[in-house]
Amino acid sequence: MSKKLFRIYIAVSLDGFIARANGAVDWLDQYDPAEFGFDGFLDTVGTLIIGRNTFDQVMQFGDWPYETCRTIVLTSRDLPQDCPANTEAYGGSIIELVDRLRSNRADDGDIWIVGGGSVVTQFLFGGFADQLDIFTVPEVLGQGISLFGQDAGGIKPKLLAIEHYNSGVVRSQYGLI
Repeated sequence: MSKKLFRIYIAVSLDGFIARANGAVDWLDQYDPAEFGFDGFLDTVGTLIIGRNTFDQVMQFGDWPYETCRTIVLTSRDLPQDCPANTEAYGGSIIELVDRLRSNRADDGDIWIVGGGSVVTQFLFGGFADQLDIFTVPEVLGQGISLFGQDAGGIKPKLLAIEHYNSGVVRSQYGLI
């Protein structure tokens, strides 16, 4: 069995934001995820790790788009009763969660660190992420929620690949040591 990868796979505006200040991601609506191979990526994922605010936002979109994956919501609050199947709350140590997921052979697939910015920062700068795929979208928001928090710094990812799409989006894939 190959090693499970902890992957950050995320869209960011040209000026470094993953969402508007109010959390909205409507600026992504005009871009088709199929152009970027999202379904193929999702086929490699067995588990999602998602922050509570991002989880609540995705729940407002309607049908849960990740029903085939186990979902771990980082939160200290109870989850709503209408949660998707295979969803659990986790309020413990990130280190313990990573150790548990790496050692659990029953989970198939990689682990997708969905977001938001705080979750990405914890995994990336805590040294727990293995791969970073940033899709830079040719939109300037001016303000919003940054991909990396103020405490970010000190990592030196290795560029693995760059790909550009007809829509103007650029994918930069990095390996993390």
